[in-house]
Amino acid sequence: MAKGVQNGETRMTTQHSGFVHINGNIICAVDVETTGREPGYHEIVQIGILPLDSDLKPNEKLRPFYTTISPEHPERAERTATAIHNLDLVYLQKHAPDKWKVADLLDDWFQKLDLPFRKSIIPLSHNWAFEAGFLKAWLGMKSFNHFFHPHPRDSMLLALSLNDRAAMRGVEVYFPYVSLNRLCKCFKVRNENAHDALSDARAEAEIYRSLLNMYLD
Repeated sequence: MAKGVQNGETRMTTQHSGFVHINGNIICAVDVETTGREPGYHEIVQIGILPLDSDLKPNEKLRPFYTTISPEHPERAERTATAIHNLDLVYLQKHAPDKWKVADLLDDWFQKLDLPFRKSIIPLSHNWAFEAGFLKAWLGMKSFNHFFHPHPRDSMLLALSLNDRAAMRGVEVYFPYVSLNRLCKCFKVRNENAHDALSDARAEAEIYRSLLNMYLD
């Protein structure tokens, strides 16, 4: 429960990133698990936000934000969604913090990142449009824009862009499938607890880093 923000945590130190072009913002891998596919109707039931260093690896100096969230409408859940993440919605209703409490915890965690004035999280995700839709429905646009920078990184879109580049050069595309699972297999990235928000966030960061490091002549 709110594993990234409890048990006597101390104030975090400012990140000094080698990414000069991000202008004092911080890149974090972001993933959510939900009760379905429709933001505003279905809900976030788990969130993981993993701060990254200038090598796009987990920043060991900064704690991730990682918690489950009690669903208000578990009856709306899609069976396919719950089968994927395998979270017990009845248990979460009884034991997880509600979305308002988690929003407060997120704000506390964000403040402890100690970012410069008006700087925010540059989200790195796999299909950011999906995550962003649910985060906006939960937080509202004002808070969403406060936490998250408008220039996201997206490992799925990067893989598709590399496919487009290959196609324009008349060579075989690199990635016939661009799901997180398929790309993990392609790059031999171990996602030890797939469909857990923090584990997926870690895998997404590694996939993005692997894509950037591909040798392209």
